[in-house]
Parts: sequence; C-alpha cells; structure tokens
Amino acid sequence: MINPSTTGAEDTPRIVLGSRSPRRKDLLGSVVGQERLVILPPSSPDEPGFADINDDAAIEQRLRSILQLKHADVCRQLADKPTPSQPTPSRSTFVVVADTIVIATDANGNRVVLGQPGPRHWERDVRDWFRNCLSHATHDVWTGMRLSHNAVEVTYIVRSQVTFCRVNDELLEWYISTGESQGKAGGYAIQGHAAAFVTQLSGSLTNVIGLPVLEVLEGLKTLGWKKFEP
Repeated sequence: MINPSTTGAEDTPRIVLGSRSPRRKDLLGSVVGQERLVILPPSSPDEPGFADINDDAAIEQRLRSILQLKHADVCRQLADKPTPSQPTPSRSTFVVVADTIVIATDANGNRVVLGQPGPRHWERDVRDWFRNCLSHATHDVWTGMRLSHNAVEVTYIVRSQVTFCRVNDELLEWYISTGESQGKAGGYAIQGHAAAFVTQLSGSLTNVIGLPVLEVLEGLKTLGWKKFEP
C-alpha cells in the first residue's frame, strides 16, 4: 500500500476533469477520490452543434469531433498555463473530458439532438421537447468520453435508452416550475424530479446523469491508472 503523504506530488495520480458539470465531478470523484480531482473546463464554450445533421452516424462523428476539441483545449491549458491548482502535465496526470447528448425522434420521424434549453427561453424549449419528442416515447442518451495519459488516448461512446410515460400539460407545467431543466441536456435531470417520468431505462444510469462510471473507470485502468489507498 502506498501512502500519498509519503510520496512526492509527481507520484500522486491526478485526474484532470475538463468539465464544469458538478454532476460529473461528483460521479468521477466517487471512483477516484475527490482529492485526486483537478477541475479544468475548456477555455472556450464554442463547439460545433448538431442542428445540421439528423442521422446517427453523422451525430456520432460530430460528437467525436467535439470531444477532440475539448480534450485539445484542456491539454493546451495544462501545457501553457500551469498554476498551483492547475498542474503541469506529468506521468501521473490523466485527462478526462465528456459530452452528453439526448437524441430523440420528432413527430416527423427525424432524429434530433436536444441540447441544453436556451438560457432566455428555456421554458419554451422544454415544452416543445416534451410535447414533440420525449413524452410517451423512448429516446437515446449518449455520453462521449476522451481520456488520455502520457500521450495515449482512448475514446468511448456509451449509449443508454430512456422511456418516459405520457407527460400531460399539468405534469409538464409542474416539472417546468421546479426549474430543474435549466442547463440540462434534453431539458431534464433523471437524478431529480424527472425520475417520476421514467418507465424504462436500458443501459447505464450514470451515463444518463452525465458520466458512465464503469466505463470511465475501465478507460482509466486501460491507461494505467491505479487508485492509491490512503
């Protein structure tokens, strides 16, 4: 057993999480230890959207491009601007970035990606998505992850399916009143009040929340990560 207090900082494994999501921070911290995490979101919020594509192959390709951009952004920050809370990359540094998307089928049979509802008119977006895509239907949730260590990178796309009950206007207005939809992919949080709508889940629950725990642990181990016991 190795005690981190008796090893140098260079030997202490650190996981750099390139995300602003508190849910991802909590999920990743649950498997690696919060004390190992360094939070370093991408410096630029700009990334390609999905409005111009409507088939799964193209959606996957776009998701992989977004992951590559996020990962490059975080690695560039690590290399260019080290600070005490933002370490210089070392042999003990692992980088994790992720992106979660909700893919539904609209009333016309088209595949659509539901991002986060707009900050100004989020209630309108959520009403539209529930009425036309989510209520009494099954949708897909994909989380893409890009992990790296010592110039070795792995990419995973984990897929889950969620089925909602019929959400009538009364239920929908109640859900909107909770404010939970803001900042959530697809306009809902399965770990929150939206759990009341779920009639079936196929696949990883943590994937729908924002970070598939088993798969990220598998990726870290593939890259050589070993959890040091206290």
